[in-house]
Amino acid sequence: MSFIGVLTTAKNENKLKHLLKESSSNNHIFYLHKDNVSNVRNITFETILIGKPIEISKEKVRSLVQKANYLILNSDRKENVEILKELNLNLITYGLNSKCTITTSSIGEEQMMICLQRGIEIPSGKMIEPQEFLLKIENEEDSYTMMEFATLSLLYPDLKNK
Repeated sequence: MSFIGVLTTAKNENKLKHLLKESSSNNHIFYLHKDNVSNVRNITFETILIGKPIEISKEKVRSLVQKANYLILNSDRKENVEILKELNLNLITYGLNSKCTITTSSIGEEQMMICLQRGIEIPSGKMIEPQEFLLKIENEEDSYTMMEFATLSLLYPDLKNK
């Protein structure tokens, strides 16, 4: 079983829970935020997603990330980039800038076009080639939450609710 750690706010956690299953037969998502991250011990995460800023120390974040195979990072947030120093892992960036692995090529009121700009090897060993795909936006999900959902869905297809 693979463990996926999502460092986010409680509000964003609820948005992602609406879009993703918390677990499948092969994977389990742990939502980590300032209230529960200190309880995490002896878990090696295969993937860590760092999205919305949370109030935990950089040392704690580095200790979670350094053993992971994949780091999914919002590269539009400058504070996240500091975490990357001296880490050896598969980095997948998302954001609204043209250098991100995952970005959006258009955003409408009810849908957005997600763009995978570079091929990525997912944990199953399969290679996902560059592509664009359409996501419907429900409720009040923001573009960053949708890119987080898209990235996790590409890496772990069995976690999609929809």
